[in-house]
This record gives sequence, C-alpha cells and structure tokens, in this order.
Amino acid sequence: MAKVLVVDDEPDVLEVLRKVLDKHGYETVAAASGEEALEKIGEARPDAVVLDIMMPDLDGWEVSKRIRESKETGDLPIVMLSVLSEKRDRNTSFEYAGADWHVSTPFDTDDLFFILDLAVSGERGQKLENKIWNAIKRDRHMAKILDMINPKILEHDYSFLKK
Repeated sequence: MAKVLVVDDEPDVLEVLRKVLDKHGYETVAAASGEEALEKIGEARPDAVVLDIMMPDLDGWEVSKRIRESKETGDLPIVMLSVLSEKRDRNTSFEYAGADWHVSTPFDTDDLFFILDLAVSGERGQKLENKIWNAIKRDRHMAKILDMINPKILEHDYSFLKK
C-alpha cells in the first residue's frame, strides 16, 4: 500500500482528501501546515506528496522547493492541488517549486487517482519520464493528464495524444 502525505490548512478539505485516498487504497498521513509537512515527511517516508499551495505559514510552493532540495526527499513525486489555476500559477509550481503535477480544483477524482497511481508505480527514484511513457502506452486517458505535468520532465513529443 502506497503512502501519501496530504497537506492542506483547511481541516474539511484535508479530511475529505484523506477519506477519498484511503478509500482508493492509499495510506495517508495528514499535515495541516507547511511546517508540519516538512516535519512529518522525514518520519512518515511517504511515496508521494499532495500539497495545497495557499497556506499561512509556508506556502505549498516553498514546501515543494524544500522537499526538492533535500537528498532524502528530492525524488518524491509532488502533486500541487490548488484553486490557483492560471498559467503563471502552474509555471510557479513547475519552475520555482519543482512539482511534478499541478492539479486545479475542483478536480476529477479519477484524474487524481491516475496521477497518484502513476507517481507511486515502479521503483522509487525511477525516472518519472519512464513512468509517463509507460502509462501513455497503456492508457489514452494520459492525454488529459499531460496538461497537469511539469513540462521539464517530458523529453518526448506527446502532441499526437491531443488529436
């Protein structure tokens, strides 16, 4: 069972995310702030992180950046989950924070499960590019997910999927 660290300062949102992920077969660890997330990540050793962006202490972008800077956690799959949906917000998630995905809310739970299943598949540290390429071979649904992925990790031309 894969473990996901879920981070959101809104208790109701955090509880809903935990219940949805638990029901889908994930073990969840919750953090209600950016600081708490950074504390728990070392203890919990999650397989992926789902981060809200707008939090009062450390925003999700800063948390993601710090996760990336650490040798122990630098290869963790990071999903930014936020109401912020503008191109500049996605670019900040990718360029500044180093997140792998930016999913705007409201979101389709099937899309989130697809992303998390992809993120935790294979060996930890396996290049995300390979995971994505294998997922594309298996599932055409991946075309929709491509818009949520950090373009820097994509080395192939996937435009044929958007036709």
